[in-house]
Amino acid sequence: MNQTSDNLREKARSVQSVTGPVDHTSLGVTDAHNHIWIDAIPGADPSAPVLNEYQKIVSELKAYRSAGGNSLLDCQPGGCGRDGRKLAALSIDSGVTIIASTGFHRRKYYPPDHWLFTASENRVADYLLTELRDSLKECRAEKEPVRAGFIKVALEGEWNQTPQAALEAAAGAAAETGALIEIHTEKGTLAEKVLIYFEDHHIPPWQLCLCHMDKRPDFGLHSEIAKYGALLEYDTFFRPKYKPEEGVWPLISQMVESGFGTSIALATDMAEKEMYETIGNGPGLASLPRDIRARLEEKQIAEKIIRGLLGENIARRLAGNL
Repeated sequence: MNQTSDNLREKARSVQSVTGPVDHTSLGVTDAHNHIWIDAIPGADPSAPVLNEYQKIVSELKAYRSAGGNSLLDCQPGGCGRDGRKLAALSIDSGVTIIASTGFHRRKYYPPDHWLFTASENRVADYLLTELRDSLKECRAEKEPVRAGFIKVALEGEWNQTPQAALEAAAGAAAETGALIEIHTEKGTLAEKVLIYFEDHHIPPWQLCLCHMDKRPDFGLHSEIAKYGALLEYDTFFRPKYKPEEGVWPLISQMVESGFGTSIALATDMAEKEMYETIGNGPGLASLPRDIRARLEEKQIAEKIIRGLLGENIARRLAGNL
C-alpha cells in the first residue's frame, strides 16, 4: 500500500543527498536553487547553459564552503545536462552536500525528440519514482547509486505548453513519496494556477516550492501564498534587469516584517557560467553565505529568521516536516 503525504509528514525523514541520506538539521546554509553541472546537449536551444569545467566548479564549491555554505539543491533534471556521477564527485571533492533533482525542465533545454514530452503519465511516473527510490538513470551501472532528493518541474509561459502527462506524473510521485516539488515559474507566471492544480491532485502546500517568485514582487500575492503554506524561492540578488534594490530586497523586508520569514528560501540560481566567480568572474556561489547574509544582518533581521531564509526553511520541507 502506498503511503500518503499525510502519513509521510508524521516525522522528519532523512534528506537524500548524492552521497547518501543526511539529517535535515545538518544541511546548514543551503542554496535552495542552483545548477552545478550541465553537460552540452546536442539539439537543445543554442542559449542553453553549459557548466562543465570540473576543477573550476570544485574551486567554486570550496569557496562556498569556506564562506559558510554547507549544502545546495541542484535543479538540473535528467536529459538536459545533469550528470549524477559528476555531482557525487563534486560533493566528495568539495565537502558540500549536493541534493539532486528528478523531474523535467523547460522543453528548450532538451533535444527536440526527447522522450519525456510524448511519454505517458505512467512511463514518466515510473522514471521519477525510480530516480527517487533507486538511482538516477545515468548512475544505475555505478557501484554506489545516486538518488534524487526532490522533484523539479518547469512551467512554460503558457499552461497548455507545459507537458501535462509529466505534471500528472510529478503529482503522483510526490503523493507516493512525500518528495518536495520545486516549481520553475516564468517570472512568477501561473503561480496561482499551479497551486490549485497540485491541490486538486492532493499535494499539500508544504510539499511545494515556487521558484523565481521575486521576479514578480507582488507582496499581496506572496503573503497569500505564504498563508496557504507553500514555500517561496527568491534568487534575483545579482540580476540587474530585475532591479533587486527595488524588487527582492524590499520584498524580503516586507515579508519578514509581516511574519512570513519561515515561508521563504533564498538562492542564487547560477546556471550561467558568467555568474560563477571561478569561470566568469561573477558573484559566485559564495555570495549567498557571504554577501546576502551580510545584507540580511545589515537589515537587522533576527538571526533565527536568517537561518531559516538561508537553509532551515528548505531543509524542513525536504524532510517532510514543517
